[in-house]
Order: sequence, then C-alpha cells, then structure tokens
Amino acid sequence: MTSSLERSIFARIIAAKVSGALSMIGSFLIIIDVAKKWRRRKNQGTIPTVSRIILGMSLADLWNSFFVHFLGTWMVPNEILDEGFPIPLTAGNKATCTVQAYFSSAFSLAGSGTNATLAFTYWLIVCRGKEERDLKNWKWQLLLVYLPWILGLADGTTSVIGFGFHEYNYLWFCDTLSESDSPNKLIRTGGVALLAALINISIIVLMCLLIRFVYVYEKKADAFSRLVQMSIPSFPFSLSLSLSP
Repeated sequence: MTSSLERSIFARIIAAKVSGALSMIGSFLIIIDVAKKWRRRKNQGTIPTVSRIILGMSLADLWNSFFVHFLGTWMVPNEILDEGFPIPLTAGNKATCTVQAYFSSAFSLAGSGTNATLAFTYWLIVCRGKEERDLKNWKWQLLLVYLPWILGLADGTTSVIGFGFHEYNYLWFCDTLSESDSPNKLIRTGGVALLAALINISIIVLMCLLIRFVYVYEKKADAFSRLVQMSIPSFPFSLSLSLSP
C-alpha cells in the first residue's frame, strides 16, 4: 500500500515538472518576442540593452526550468532513497546527476544576477538619465549583460568540476552540495548564501528607489500642472455669451 509520504514525494516531483514546463513556455515566448522585435529593427543596430538583459534572463530561466524542474528526478540516480522509499521517476546515474548539478548552479545564479542587473539598468535609465548610447559602452555591457553569466558559469565550474559538489538534495534534483561537511562546502555554502542575499537586497533597494523617484516626479508634475492652470486667465461665461451673435 502506498503511504501518504510516498504520495507526497510523488506529488512534489510532478508539481516541479508541471511548473518547470509552464516556466519554459513563458520564457520561450519572451525569447521569440525579443527575436521578432530585433528582426524588425535590424537597421537600427543591435538589440537594446534592456532587451538583451531580458533575453539572457529568459534563456537562464528556460534552461534552468528544463534541466532542474522539468527533467528533475529523471537525472537522479535510481539507487537513491528518500525517507527509505525509492524516488519516483528516477532514470539517471552519477554522470547525469553531475550535469544537473552544474546547470542548476550556473543557470540559477545567472538568472538571479540578470534580475538584479535589469533592476539596476532601469534605475540608471529612469533615475540617472542614462541613454542607450551610454549603455552601449563595453564596460556597461560587461557589467549588465555578461557578468551574471560569468559568475554563474564560474560557480558551476568550481563547485561541480573543481570540488565535486553534487548530490540529490531530497527535493527533486541534484544540487551542488558536498557529501561531507568539508571546509570547502561550508565556504561555498556561505558564499552563495551571501551572494544571494546581496542580489535580493539590491533588487529591493533599486525597486524602492525607482518607486520613490516616480512618486516624487509625479508629485512635482502634478504641482506644476496646477500652477499652469492657475496662471491661465479665465474669461467670464457672460463675456462669451455677449460675443455670440
């Protein structure tokens, strides 16, 4: 007889696959939309910086959803047990577990990083008046477009290939975790946790600054509009009637 724990494990795995499939569809549609807009404006040069960041974010989410959420336990070794029960829908081995752990680390960090750089880019445009020609500078392109991918690929390479951190995380996929409480594991876990906290805090701070800027701007615009209305002389309604034939 199937226990409630086995059913909950199976439901968790199926939910991850369904959510991964939906996320893949959404990211794919965004990529198609960016590609269509770029083809329509080929004569205007390269893709705008904001669109490039959104494209990179969608690519990271697409591949992360595919390898981590949709494939999920299909890449997990079938000899692993979860709470003493066989893990449903496992069809992998150590090699596929290593590949999944690498992509989980690389694409997760790349996706989070592009979220932060997108918020930073909007802050630069709205609050600091940066224009597209300013953002086309290679330094801005390196920081806003390429740095999240560099960090993600570097984290995946050092954690999986360098230190061999990969094992089933008892959720639905293989993650970049060490099989022992080694100093390298503690250093990497602390570093990733700190980086994730900085990324999330930076996104919150930047969005708050954007909201504050828009609020102040709208308040000033409203005050200016009222001042203009007060400065325009109004003619009595009777005068308009007297001028009529």
